[in-house]
Amino acid sequence: MSAIAPRPDRAILPPGLRAPAAAVSVLALLVFGVFAARYADDSSAGRLDRRLQRIVDGGPAPADTVILLGNPVSVVVLAVLLAGVALALGHRRLAVLAILGPGLTGVATTTLKPIVGRTIEGGFAFPSGHTGGATALGVVAALLLISVLRTATSTSALLIAAGAVVSGGAMALALVTERIHYPTDTVGGFCVAVAVVLTSALVIERVPGALPRSGGR
Repeated sequence: MSAIAPRPDRAILPPGLRAPAAAVSVLALLVFGVFAARYADDSSAGRLDRRLQRIVDGGPAPADTVILLGNPVSVVVLAVLLAGVALALGHRRLAVLAILGPGLTGVATTTLKPIVGRTIEGGFAFPSGHTGGATALGVVAALLLISVLRTATSTSALLIAAGAVVSGGAMALALVTERIHYPTDTVGGFCVAVAVVLTSALVIERVPGALPRSGGR
């Protein structure tokens, strides 16, 4: 009896979104670079920070639970859960991304904070690791939803954008409201996550022999 050939693994990103994803990654890095250069070795709120803070102060206060979801342990647990769901659905590439995307985002934000050197109340602040973790999870969750629904390219793009903005935006709002971060810190964390997760997705799909592409040999 011949061995059963493994099923081919699906792509993480729809083909029509690969070039836009690369472009968005570059744009996110450029925005991050501009903000990092502007606020390097700074310890005060800039003009943009003050304007955004006034807007946030006038809105409703988010639940503390939102901030807890951005803690490293929470991000790891949620990433493992997303990876488990992806594996259950037979999507091994996305399972790898579910671990790699948030993980590398956490490493990047932690490493970049002392390099940029921006502080708030004596602690390194830019880029926000909580915002980065939440955004990374939001993008992965959106990609998982796309794989289940098999949405059209335009709908997929909207879902990815919504996943990033809703998850990252909710975390940013909570952090800024509690004055744990300056608003621009959260922008930096958002940009890092978008660049890391989308770039990781593109790399995972292009690594030769990493995962089977077709059944049989």
